[in-house]
Amino acid sequence: MYGPIGHGFGGLAHALGAIVWAIGVFVLLVILIGVLVLLVRFLWEGTKAAQRYLELNGSPTRPRAAAPTTAPAASTASAVAPKSAPAATTTAETKPLPKPRTPKPPAA
Repeated sequence: MYGPIGHGFGGLAHALGAIVWAIGVFVLLVILIGVLVLLVRFLWEGTKAAQRYLELNGSPTRPRAAAPTTAPAASTASAVAPKSAPAATTTAETKPLPKPRTPKPPAA
């Protein structure tokens, strides 16, 4: 502590240096925590988006499960229906896309 040149800058400079060091460590800790929070949020949202994609499009490694087919009831309506009419492909899982919103005019 005591060198041949003297006592250094003194006790006040030592106290100010400790305060600056503590503030610097606090700032670095806040930055580190912020980066970790953003990383976890990114991974969480990415996982949910991937699960949603697989729900909608199926897994690329295994084929999409076909909708369960039921035997048509014997009725005259199915025999009379034209063959060129498209079958209804909507299921309970799919929802129609929302209509795009028109932008509001800027406020004056």
